[in-house]
Amino acid sequence: MKTVGVFFGGQSVEHDVSIITGVMTLNSIDREKYNPMPIYVDKEGVWYTGESLFDLDGFSSLNLKTLTRVCLTGGDNTLYAISKNKLKPIDKLAVAVNCMHGERGEDGSLAGVLSMNKIPLASPDVLASSVCIDKRFSKIFLKGIGVKCLPSVYAEKEEDLLVVEEKLGFPVVVKPNKLGSSIGVTVAKNYEELRRAFLVCLRYGFGAIIESKLENFIEINCAAYRETNGIAISECEKPTGGKEFLSFGDKYVSGKREFPANIERGVRDKIRKTTEKIYRELKLCGVIRIDYFVVGKTVCVNEINTVPGSLAFYLFSNTMKGFSKMLNKMIELSLKRFAEQTTFITRFDSGILNGFGAKGAKHL
Repeated sequence: MKTVGVFFGGQSVEHDVSIITGVMTLNSIDREKYNPMPIYVDKEGVWYTGESLFDLDGFSSLNLKTLTRVCLTGGDNTLYAISKNKLKPIDKLAVAVNCMHGERGEDGSLAGVLSMNKIPLASPDVLASSVCIDKRFSKIFLKGIGVKCLPSVYAEKEEDLLVVEEKLGFPVVVKPNKLGSSIGVTVAKNYEELRRAFLVCLRYGFGAIIESKLENFIEINCAAYRETNGIAISECEKPTGGKEFLSFGDKYVSGKREFPANIERGVRDKIRKTTEKIYRELKLCGVIRIDYFVVGKTVCVNEINTVPGSLAFYLFSNTMKGFSKMLNKMIELSLKRFAEQTTFITRFDSGILNGFGAKGAKHL
């Protein structure tokens, strides 16, 4: 039976949300077809596995000493236990699912590690992940394929803030460039508030995206994943909560949603078509969720989530059995895609190293 490694946790402020996504995924994998293997990455970046990781309630008092520390080695899909400075093989990972929100997971870092260890990934690859988590570059991509997004200013230093009033006016929404779940997001109504909000963003990473603050808008979410006969597009969801933007609490604690969203059919169709277009153009795999702003009939992309909370299963099914079927399709297609990649030529005998001494190297 093939073992599916489910990675979750990680060195991100979205660590706790990732645990919920990971544990839900672990318990939804079809055990008649696959052996789910939890790989929990703690806040220091150390990897662990253990049966207790299947239980969400146990994380409130998690004792890492009861778990097995694990690792991968270069070019090998074997998961090893680390004990007394020795490695002991546990199992081979036939495929992996990325449930790690935020940087060092959702940003393509994990995808790169798994690729180098020849482990298929039932989630977006390095390129798509790195583009989508970076708000600045995702806007460049979206504009390149003709998809509307909000005007913005990217800032890495205080001098970059001087153009904000001229280009955008006030008020503005200030966001960390590589963060999700509305963490670190602030509304600024003047320059001093903008400066303070910018400094908050720098505590989470390099750079901030500053956008015009919309009035009389609604937020709409739409998800997609690749299945055997094409791309499955979800119905639209309308989350409800804060008036200025959806906070972390609105999204994960007290928030409600309207599903399917009660919006005009033309707007609904445009959102679903845009979701499919973005999925195809980025050559995505696995499940993603795209968040939109809607003002009247105008639709703008807010952000692309390559590791959506709970893998956005609730937008496709209201049962865990339905989620399990969705995971099966994602896993099967990732295995098929990986098998196709193994047919590519990866070696070229150039002969340039034959008799090539230190003296010759100077001419390179």
